[in-house]
Amino acid sequence: MDEHGIVRSMLLRIGRGVAASAPLAKAVRAWLQPHAPWVIGRASTKLRWAELLAAVDAAQPGADRRPQALLLADELARLLALAPFDAALLSLMVASDRLPRVAALTRLAVEHGHDLPMLLGEIAGAAPNDAEAAVRRSPVLRLRLVRFVANRQGRIETEVDWMLTRLLDRASTDPEDVLDTLAGYRQPPTLGLDDFAHVADAEFLVRLLRGAATEGAEGINILIHGPPGTGKTELARALAAATGLALHAVGEADEDGDEPNRFERLTALRVAQRLLAGRGNAALLFDEMEDLIGDARPSAGDWFAHREGSKVFVNRLLEANPVPVIWTTNAIGNIDNAIVRRMSFVLKLDLPSRRTGLRMLERVAADERVTPGARFDGLLDVAPEAATVLRVSARAARLAGEADGGVRSAEALVRALRGRELPIGLADSIDLDLFESDVPLAPLFARMAALDEPDFTLLLTGPPGTGKTAAAHHLARALDRPLLIKRASDLLSKWVGETEAQIAGAFAEARQQGSVLLFDEADSLLFDRTTARASWEVGQVNEMLTWLDRHPLPVIAATNHPGSLDPATLRRFVFKLRLRPLGRAAAARAFERFFAVGAPASLGDLRNLTPGDFAVVSRQLRYAPVSDAEELVERLALEAAAKPETGVPIGF
Repeated sequence: MDEHGIVRSMLLRIGRGVAASAPLAKAVRAWLQPHAPWVIGRASTKLRWAELLAAVDAAQPGADRRPQALLLADELARLLALAPFDAALLSLMVASDRLPRVAALTRLAVEHGHDLPMLLGEIAGAAPNDAEAAVRRSPVLRLRLVRFVANRQGRIETEVDWMLTRLLDRASTDPEDVLDTLAGYRQPPTLGLDDFAHVADAEFLVRLLRGAATEGAEGINILIHGPPGTGKTELARALAAATGLALHAVGEADEDGDEPNRFERLTALRVAQRLLAGRGNAALLFDEMEDLIGDARPSAGDWFAHREGSKVFVNRLLEANPVPVIWTTNAIGNIDNAIVRRMSFVLKLDLPSRRTGLRMLERVAADERVTPGARFDGLLDVAPEAATVLRVSARAARLAGEADGGVRSAEALVRALRGRELPIGLADSIDLDLFESDVPLAPLFARMAALDEPDFTLLLTGPPGTGKTAAAHHLARALDRPLLIKRASDLLSKWVGETEAQIAGAFAEARQQGSVLLFDEADSLLFDRTTARASWEVGQVNEMLTWLDRHPLPVIAATNHPGSLDPATLRRFVFKLRLRPLGRAAAARAFERFFAVGAPASLGDLRNLTPGDFAVVSRQLRYAPVSDAEELVERLALEAAAKPETGVPIGF
C-alpha cells in the first residue's frame, strides 16, 4: 500500500455515508483543495461531494517514488514475517506518523469522531465488526513497534515507539541494516577465546551455542556473572565468534542515545527474538540482566531491592525464546532462583589469571600499536584487575605518546577501582634454591601447582627476611592465581564485630577473585585465646578458624612468632613449613645470585643470613658501591649483627 493508496482508502472510508453538508465533508473538501491534483489529477473546487468521492475512487496513482518510511515498513514486515493485514497496519501507522498528508487526514478524521483503531483496521483489510479487535491483537502493537496514545485534547493518535523511530530516522532499507538497528548492533570480538583460557567451561558453551543454532532449540539461556571488569561482555563476544554466530546487543540505547528503561529493553528483546527467529546464525546479548527484573537498586552485599515486573512473564520469556541469549550481571543475588533454574548454564567469571593477562596484553598491544612497559608484569602480578583495563590504558598511552605502553594509565585505573594504593609486588622471580626449610619448597610447590582445584592451607613461619612473603608470591604465580594479601592492620578494628566482618570479607574477596589468600602477621589474628583480655578478641580468632575450615581456595598464613599462635590453629593448616636462615651452600648461591660474583671463603664465617639480608645489601649498592667481594661480606656481616638473635654458625 503506497501513500496515494492510503490517502484514497482513508478518504473513501471517512466519506462513506456522510452528507455533503456535514462538517466532516466540508473539512475533507478543505483538505483536498490543495491536494486534489495529487489525489485525483485535477482541481476539486467544481466537483459536488458525490462526484468528488467518485473521482477519488477512480483515481490512479502517479509516478511518485515510494517514501523511505514505507519502504522501511515493507522491509520490516518481511523480516518479521507479518501476515498481510499486519503488514498493511504497520504501513498505515507509520504513514500516519511520518507522511504529512496522511497525518493531517488522520487528525481530521479523529477530530470529527472517527475511532482511529477501527478506521485503520478497516483500511488494512479487517471486517468492520472485527476491525478494532484485529488491530489490538496485531503483533504490530503487541511488539510495541507502534501504539495508540491520547493527546492533550483527549483524542487518539498513533505514536511510533523508540525502536521503530530509530529505524525510520537512521536506517537504510538494506535488510542487514534493518536487523542491526532493531535487533541491536553486532558485537565484534576484541579478544579471542584463548584469552579466556582460565574459563574451563568456555569450550562447552561454544558447543552449546552451536547445537542450539543447528537445531533451532528454544529456551537456550546462558548467564555469566562476576565482579565488574572481569570481561563478561568480552567473553560473550568471543563465545559467539567462536561459534560463528552474529551477536546482537539488545536495547542498549533509546532513539536519543539515552539509557532505555526496563520496558524499552523488554520490547527490544521481544522484537529481536521475532526478527532473528529461524535464521540460525545469531545470538543475543542482554547486558546487565538486572534491567529484566525491574528498577533494581543495590542493597547490602550483592543483592538488589525494588525489583519490578511479572515473574511469570519473565519465566515464560526465558522458556520460549527462539534465539539463544547470553545474559550478564554483576550480582547473581539479584536473580530469582526461578530464573536461575531456567538458565541452560550459569558461569561465574573471575578475574583473569596473570598468565592470561599477559597473553591479553600481547594481543591488545599489537592492536593498539604500542610496546608494553616492563612494569605491566609486576602490575598483573599484584593487581589482576589490571587485565580488564588493558585496552583503554594502551589506547591512552598511544594517544599521549607514552613509551610505557599504558602502565601509567592502567595503574591509575586500578587505584581508582580499588580505592587505595597498589600493593608492592616482587620485581623479579625468586629462586627456591635460596630457601632453607625442613621440606624442599620446589617439589612441594610443583605438586601443589599441578592440582586442578587446589584447596590447601599453608603456614609459613621463620625469622624476618627468610622469604615467607616471597614464597607466597612465588606459589601464587605457580598456581596462576592472583595473590590477595591481608595484614592485621587491614582487618583489625576498634568496633565490636567489625573485625569478624572484615575477616569474612577477606575470604569472600578471595573467592570472588579466585585468589590465593595470604594473611601476613598471622599471629595478630590467630593468637592464643587463653591470652585474650576480652570476649570479642576470642571471637575474631574463632572467625578465622571457621573460615579456614570452609574456604575452598588456597590460604597461606605467615608469622615470625609461631609460639604465639593458638594451639587449635596448627591442625587447620595442611602444611606447616619453617623457613630458616641460609646454610653455607645456600648462602654461596645467594651471593652469586644477588651480586653476580663468586662467594669468597670468608662468607662461610657469617651466620644467621637470610635472603632478605642479601636483598638489602643489593639495594645499598645503588647508593654506596663496593670495590670487591670481601667488602660485600662486610656489609652482610653488619646486617647479620643488627639482628637480635644471631643463632649458631650456619652449616652446623
